This record gives sequence, structure tokens and C-alpha cells, in this order.
Amino acid sequence: MSDYETVTVERDGDVGTVTVSRPEAMNAVNPQVLEELAEAVDELAGETRCVVLTGEGDRAFVGGGDIKAFREQSSTDWLGGFRETMADVEDAIEGARVPVIAAVNGVALGGGTEIAMTCDLILAAESARFGQPEIGLGIIPGAGGTQRLTHLVGYLKAKELVLTGRHVPAPEAADIGLVNEVIDDDGFYDRVYELAAELAAGAPHAQWFAKRSINEARAGLETGLELEAAYAALAFETPDKEEGMAAFVEKRDPEFGGE
Repeated sequence: MSDYETVTVERDGDVGTVTVSRPEAMNAVNPQVLEELAEAVDELAGETRCVVLTGEGDRAFVGGGDIKAFREQSSTDWLGGFRETMADVEDAIEGARVPVIAAVNGVALGGGTEIAMTCDLILAAESARFGQPEIGLGIIPGAGGTQRLTHLVGYLKAKELVLTGRHVPAPEAADIGLVNEVIDDDGFYDRVYELAAELAAGAPHAQWFAKRSINEARAGLETGLELEAAYAALAFETPDKEEGMAAFVEKRDPEFGGE
């Protein structure tokens, strides 16, 4: 298997695991993480019958994007860096011929929720939290957060979550259709790998065909993702972004203007 710096890869029989490994940064993603994540998923999807995606430690699945890095980026920097490499992750997960399970073991905010939503199933530990808090940074979700979230939970709930940026506890996430199953923290990975083994024993061609067919039911997704990326990039040129990210780094409340 390939050597990676920001993710780890393991294989146990027909089940592979990709773990985002930046616990000191709440497993936040940057272009390097995304590049390695896409490559690792591709690698395991070609060698196993089911892939589990999770985060190192018990605090975070993926805590979001690396805000300190985003703060200095322009719209073109963001489009050519984070968004482009995030698209590779989306293609790796959604294009995999095998089921991919998001094992959300902790915080999954911003890009964390967006990565989870590209997976075929989402299992959450009881202590996990989801959310699209980008609005508090003066930007919008730019990697599927306005699109996949709407397909999963509906227009009104998606607007509520995106416009407020509030965090969603795992039980509520299950109630609104964002999560398949919530599991007690102590037995979390036992259940994850029980399901992974069940999927790995399934009919591989039928699973692949079914996955492709169900994904195609999301009419207009590609157009929506392109529009979202354009608006997200535009947000990087606004004073809202400057104030929101400065406040985040300086650990204070943002003071957004009205113009």
C-alpha cells in the first residue's frame, strides 16, 4: 500500500479502512489531506469489497477545513486548491464500485459533513455532531453542503442549518435523514464493522449498479455543485469572509456589516 502523511490505510480481509490522521488539528482537511484521501479511497476500493472512512481519535471525524489556510486565499486560490481536490474525493467515493461507509466518530463540521454526505451510508457515534457553520466565517458551504444536504433533508431544513450554521447532535441528524444510524460510543466501531462485513459479503456487481442508479436520482446535482462552487468562490472576495475568518483565528465573535 502507498505511504501517506495525513491518512492511514488498513485492510482486514474484504474490508478496508481509511482514517484521516490529523488529531492535533481535529482532522481538519487541506489540499494535501484531500489528495491523499482520494488516492487512498481509490486504492482500497480496487482491493476490497467495502471501505470505511473515519477520523483518528475520539474527538473528530473531520473537523472541517483548515481555516488558517483559507484566510489568506483568494477565490481563485480556493477554486484551484480546496475545491478542485475536494472534487477528486467526491469522485473517488461516489465513483467507487464498492460501498463506502462514513463512520462519524466525533465532530463533522463544514467539510466533514460534506465528505460524510458523499458516502453511501453514514453511521454516527452518539456523541457525534454535524453542521455547516460556514456562514459564521462569512462564506457558504462550497463542497456540496448546499446541494447534497438539500437532497437528504429537504429545502426548509437545509436552509435552516446553512443559514444559522448551528451544530446538529447525532440523534437529531438521524431524525432528519442525515444519518442512517446512531450508535452508543462504546460499541460504535463494532457496529460499523458488522455492517461493513455484511456489505462486503453482498453481490458486488448488483451493489455497484444499485449505487450508480440511486446516485443518478439526484437530478441537477452537477449543475447545483457548479453554482455552489461559483458562489462560494465569490464569497472569498467579500468583507464578510475577511471579518469572519479573522474572528475565528482571533477567537472572538465576528462583527458583520450590512453592506
